Amino acid sequence: MPPSPSAEWRSGTLKREALPMDVMVPVEEGPERMRLHPDFPAVLGHFCDQLVAPLRRQRVMIKLFGQRAPTEIAAQIIMMHTTARSPAERPTVTRIQDRLPGSRRTAAFIALLRGFGIVQAERDPADARIRYLVPGPILVDGLRDWLALHFSCHHRLAGGEDAGERLRTDRGFYDRVVRECARLLDPQNRPLLRHPDLAWLDEHDSGLYLALTLVERSLAQAEPGSGSGGWVEASAADLAALLGVSKSHIRNLINAMEARGLIRQDERRHRLLPTDRFRQAVERWFCHQIDGIAQAARRAGRAGEDGRPVAALAGQSSTTFPVAMS
Repeated sequence: MPPSPSAEWRSGTLKREALPMDVMVPVEEGPERMRLHPDFPAVLGHFCDQLVAPLRRQRVMIKLFGQRAPTEIAAQIIMMHTTARSPAERPTVTRIQDRLPGSRRTAAFIALLRGFGIVQAERDPADARIRYLVPGPILVDGLRDWLALHFSCHHRLAGGEDAGERLRTDRGFYDRVVRECARLLDPQNRPLLRHPDLAWLDEHDSGLYLALTLVERSLAQAEPGSGSGGWVEASAADLAALLGVSKSHIRNLINAMEARGLIRQDERRHRLLPTDRFRQAVERWFCHQIDGIAQAARRAGRAGEDGRPVAALAGQSSTTFPVAMS
């Protein structure tokens, strides 16, 4: 019996010409080699869908976390809280402001997070003037789900351990993974910022979520026998309702994406087509993104074997929230 495409790919014998591709290109190296896997389109589509799913039709959440700055603030809060080894390292408004630009905006957004119960405040027992910021269930379990999605996708494309279950059952491992992800908050290490088109989209309200939605739908509608050629059948009104933002905002963003060469529009038939340049940027970002998170899990596993101590974090209940480590 001949080996399956997955077996051939894992052994390194499957080349681009063995796949149903119209254009011959060199085989990628490093994380981008995952693009050659026969299941890559399905896994990428699943990833794009699941990153956006928690925010669909959630106007409050998309308003809070539709841009990088707010999600970065939330990521800093949970990172500091999880990795703190002493009260002096726990997050406060002032300490978060010291890490990020725009102190007034940071304080205003933290106030919103507290108002919606996404973050709580805890007084220092020795000094009531000090209030620590404590991430609630939306952040804690949302980050867990976000990490587990990355682990699952990497496992499907590159093999190795799927650490998602361990992430849910081993609290020490969860804390170590979060600590090992700290380097991804450094702009020099963020995979997204290596792709100017995606970084530009992420500066716009819901821009990255729109990009992921278009790529996921294009992949789904480009399946054999669909006859769509990857065109996304969706009007600006449909996309606006799905992402919880205004139709005019989506329309302006679509026009700007077309001017930038990221999509083509067929306004008469209310459909959009991501360009090759756009799709390839998303594919490459995805490969480096899941590889970076998988590397963090491997480092966390080794740290646990070494018996290195980690900070404790109170248990939380379950919901979903994607954070800004992309």
